Amino acid sequence: MLNCRSLFLPAALFGGLISARFAALFAALFAALIPALIPPISAALFAVLLHAPAHAQANPAKPSGQPYTVEVWSDATFGPDGSLQTLQVADAAAQPAAFVERVKKQLASARIPPVLDSAGQPATFETGVRVQYLVTPAESGGTVRLTGMQIEPRPLRRYAASQPGGVPADTPLRVRVQCTVGADGRCPNPKVLSADGNYDALRRWAAASLQGWEFAPQRINGQPVPAEVEVELTLTIDNLKPADFRDPRKL
Repeated sequence: MLNCRSLFLPAALFGGLISARFAALFAALFAALIPALIPPISAALFAVLLHAPAHAQANPAKPSGQPYTVEVWSDATFGPDGSLQTLQVADAAAQPAAFVERVKKQLASARIPPVLDSAGQPATFETGVRVQYLVTPAESGGTVRLTGMQIEPRPLRRYAASQPGGVPADTPLRVRVQCTVGADGRCPNPKVLSADGNYDALRRWAAASLQGWEFAPQRINGQPVPAEVEVELTLTIDNLKPADFRDPRKL
């Protein structure tokens, strides 16, 4: 079983990779915006808006009563002044209209520092936007709070390489992988940043998996530009060995 979560890392600037300082500024501005957006809604209402199939797909096997995170992806265009011009929620047709409109309303005030083109002039910037909601169930319905927004290339295709051998079963193993998304939306040279345990096979599996991913590249004035992404993969290999029901006294 594979779970994956992409983490915020640089968007593109000056035709190359954005600096870490600029990425931090992005995050700080979004963090400041979040409390000013629409207040928390009830978990019951959120469940109705999001509907069960999509909810289960985004967060499989969540412990009953425990808080969990829901992620929603959108494609956004920011103008030369950094204001949001257009927003398209990914897979909007599969989501209830009320939920899509709520996401758009929450992001309508989003603003980023102007992105500059290779000539140093403010430019139009197209990118993926990942929004995170923290769902806290409760007997009275619980709450759903908008907790984060990240600017990063949106994954179009996720891929998991064949399960590696030599790693323990029934044990979730996490791997953080970094790569540069090229103008073609691919990650040819992933770099493993950290991994649970000391399993070379796990690290090779994570790198091979990310090489199969495809992203919508970020664009400055319509031209695709490279951007770094950081992805966390979690691999759990199910133990399919049947239980031994034989009576040991008869062996």
